[in-house]
Amino acid sequence: MRIWRASDRVFQPWKNGGGETATVLGAPEGAGPDGFDWRISTAIIARSGPFSPFPGCTRLFTVIAGAPVTLHLSDGRCERRGPGDGALRFSGDLGCDCHHDGAPTLALNLMTRAPFRAEIGPGPLPGAARRFLFACAPIPSLGLAAHDMAETDAVAEGALSVALYRAPDSSAEA
Repeated sequence: MRIWRASDRVFQPWKNGGGETATVLGAPEGAGPDGFDWRISTAIIARSGPFSPFPGCTRLFTVIAGAPVTLHLSDGRCERRGPGDGALRFSGDLGCDCHHDGAPTLALNLMTRAPFRAEIGPGPLPGAARRFLFACAPIPSLGLAAHDMAETDAVAEGALSVALYRAPDSSAEA
């Protein structure tokens, strides 16, 4: 089981400077913010402001710790998310303003470009090309600290399952 430790993450400013992000894993490895096929990252949100645009991407946003946030999307949706509320899927082409009021928020973000897609959920996610477990709390039985991520088919209480898929007719690797 391969593990990506939260303690090893290096946070960097967002493309627009409004927060900080740390890439956990992406493909191709080492791709910048505009060159990835898919990316799993964590973000720290400490103030209100716009999210960086990611044209051509599908975004999954999940609050894993801290204060809730409200996302105002340019398609008219207004979505409040806090820990345990589940993932919000939206297009990276949309404008997104984040209203934050409280303690810093830690979010898990998945971004994909076709032919890739992703899912986040509390239980098993079948049929994926790659499966990961993101520990929202320590999982001693798997050797995971809070916010560590492991490539595994395991499911656990206090964790989110992350699945990456690719279109069946694609020869690209997940």
